Amino acid sequence: MTTRLALAALATAAALVVAACGSACQDLGDRICSCQPAGALRDSCRSTVRSDLGSSYGQASSADQEMCQKLLTTCPDFEAHPNLCPELSTRAVMVQCGIAYDGGTP
Repeated sequence: MTTRLALAALATAAALVVAACGSACQDLGDRICSCQPAGALRDSCRSTVRSDLGSSYGQASSADQEMCQKLLTTCPDFEAHPNLCPELSTRAVMVQCGIAYDGGTP
């Protein structure tokens, strides 16, 4: 996974702005981070997701939670299926994971 893609994943998690441990948005961020190589890069990615979600961006709205939950149903489970990680660089899977929008209402 490229650095650009990793930054996009982190930006997506931060943009979803949900501050709660074990939230759907944290789960989504962790799912995307699982495509990072095991070790320091993956740990750093997950730590950044938690930090961004726990920052002072604001309280989680039900709309944020619902959006993340919806994305969890469309974004592949990369931890269970690491062979799918190369697909995370395709526009279709980026949309499914919330890293990119399909042009409709986000």
